[in-house]
Amino acid sequence: MSVNFEAKATQLRFRFPFKIAHGERTHTDCVVLKASVGKYSAQGEATLPPYLPDTVESVLSFLSHHFFKTIEDDFQPAEIFVEMEKLFVGNMPAKAAVDMALWHLKAEMMGKPLGNLMGLDFQKETPHSYTIGIGSKEEMEERLRFGVESGFSFFKLKLDGKDDRTTVENYLSLCDHPFAVDANQSWDMKDEQKVLSVLKLLKENHCVLIEQPFIKTDRERTLWLRGKTDIPIIADEACQRLSDLNGLHDAFDGINIKLQKCGGLTEAKQMIDRARELDMKVLIGCMSESAIGCGAAEVLAPLCDWADLDGPFLIID
Repeated sequence: MSVNFEAKATQLRFRFPFKIAHGERTHTDCVVLKASVGKYSAQGEATLPPYLPDTVESVLSFLSHHFFKTIEDDFQPAEIFVEMEKLFVGNMPAKAAVDMALWHLKAEMMGKPLGNLMGLDFQKETPHSYTIGIGSKEEMEERLRFGVESGFSFFKLKLDGKDDRTTVENYLSLCDHPFAVDANQSWDMKDEQKVLSVLKLLKENHCVLIEQPFIKTDRERTLWLRGKTDIPIIADEACQRLSDLNGLHDAFDGINIKLQKCGGLTEAKQMIDRARELDMKVLIGCMSESAIGCGAAEVLAPLCDWADLDGPFLIID
């Protein structure tokens, strides 16, 4: 019996306008994929923020390929991932949707928890953060209130390289929970003293981590920053796939793994294993996916140091 795939395009609407250094958006395009065999079914998700090269059209075109009509019910998810890599260049969100759907479907068919099927036989409480987008102090207060009411006690502040000190000071005046910062490549070494001033403020207030401070290709400045602080520096835009890791560990302390970037659970698990071999820390993150995508990534959270899987809380749907 063959696996049946059904894809549906939709949009995930943000609860609050979501502003980062790249821009602001009110929703994210998304394709939800259902994979089924007989009475068993599972879902996957391709989430498509505008800064990715992939679109709803490219994902639907990918999923219409004849290859997906040839997958039989004795499939192995990791083997299907390898085949997709051979057949198709790029389109990682589409591959992620297929990969997570097939892993979940296999678990359903075998009557096993997905973590158990993937060989993860332990549980660990991993700190989970809620992301606060760039905005006014009043907007931050509103979003913090929602985050706390939703059960979060760890927050990630988006920075834009312009008013970072004000953003951090606003947070400190409103909240005493642990926090991390994500600059999304926005820091500029033309004003070294400004960077050092923000860094001093972060260190004095026990910032948990700094995510992607400089342009993703700028290893030299990242290495310079790493020499100025013991706060872990985490690669996000600089870390897309497993093949990126060997060139990162000299400048970064850790990596942010996202299923939409690496093509799903299969390679994400390989990235975690390789990061540990390189003595790097691991944050597992999301691109504001729904509970489908974040739920899949959650399976790997016990293997990671931190989790940023707050997508279901950032969106209304």
